[in-house]
Amino acid sequence: MAKGLIKVELELSADTPNSMRFGDTYEGLETPWYRFEATLEGGVNLWATPDGFEHLARFFLKLARSDKVDGYHSHHTLESGGGPSTGDAELTITIVREPMVRLVSAGS
Repeated sequence: MAKGLIKVELELSADTPNSMRFGDTYEGLETPWYRFEATLEGGVNLWATPDGFEHLARFFLKLARSDKVDGYHSHHTLESGGGPSTGDAELTITIVREPMVRLVSAGS
């Protein structure tokens, strides 16, 4: 491999337009942990182990490269170590076919 390049070879299930299997996004990973946190200023912080970023990358690749319907969405806890949902606040990730324009009111 050439210096300064990262080679990626990956096979993920394409699933269906209305569903996703997550097992392959965790396959072979030892510590897939991440945490999202909203700041008081309205920003978002993300912390993750290298395996946590790998899991998220695989998840986003599945969204980008499978034929999901417009509006397909999934819910994720803000902190995950690969186990079951804790029922806490969640992150919702949604597919849209066109960029959404953010409307800002005059008082903002």
